[in-house]
Amino acid sequence: MGFCTEYGIADVTVRLHTPREVQLADSFRPFVGSVGGETAEVYLREVDHLPELTGPVMFTDMAFSVFPRDGGYIRRYHDRKEQDRPYAVGEADWKSGRETVSFLSGDWRFFSGSQNCVSHIALEELLLWYDRLILHASFVASPFGGILFSGPSGIGKSTQADLWVRHGEARLINGDRTILRPDSGRWLAYGSPYAGSSRCYVNEKHPVRAIVLLEQGSDCRISRLSQPAAFQKLYAGTTVNTWNAAFVERVCALLARLVAEVPVYALRCTPDRAAVECLRSHLLKEDANGT
Repeated sequence: MGFCTEYGIADVTVRLHTPREVQLADSFRPFVGSVGGETAEVYLREVDHLPELTGPVMFTDMAFSVFPRDGGYIRRYHDRKEQDRPYAVGEADWKSGRETVSFLSGDWRFFSGSQNCVSHIALEELLLWYDRLILHASFVASPFGGILFSGPSGIGKSTQADLWVRHGEARLINGDRTILRPDSGRWLAYGSPYAGSSRCYVNEKHPVRAIVLLEQGSDCRISRLSQPAAFQKLYAGTTVNTWNAAFVERVCALLARLVAEVPVYALRCTPDRAAVECLRSHLLKEDANGT
């Protein structure tokens, strides 16, 4: 008979069909339910044998390997604790909005929770097919609109987001993985079930007012980046499957559109209220000038 759970993520409904009931993680609770519109059907099947995969390995890491297949590719998941023993394969046809993940009988433990299930369905590719990007950024809803703080790990994204919550009349929507999509000449930012140490899983969307790339400094200075510079820095913080040429091409096209339509700033700042005031003053000035 099986079970079906729907998750609404960034205005895409992911309909997950499973042979057994999936335990719902707290991070996914706000995202349960259909959002209408675009829908992806994902099927988890329990099998006795996995298909034989031949040909060169396109990519491999600690979780899965990628093999070419019928003009596309297939992912084979392996258990590193058991000498990379294969336990599942996943294949998607996003043109039809459908994906199937087959797993070996006895290996349900890899899929028993909602977070484990979704980690096996290539969510970044599913979302990208519907023109959604995943950016490593902290995301607050402010009186100006959505503000995203991005940059290398440890640069202070969470700190700046928290400062805006304390001093900038903002609310934290997500502290780690923000989803972005174009929408009629503007861009929307969405919370996601992946929020890192912030554990903030708010299922909301807000128009993006600014993306702020952080630098640490002894004072606070802000400047707007050129489109080429903004593209280069944002690409480094975007989830990209570099082994998939079509994926890279689609990401680059969306990023080029993003930096043309959304202001991206470099903010050298201190970890205190002065950083909030620097950015806020700049945004107020731009709004007053209509820029």
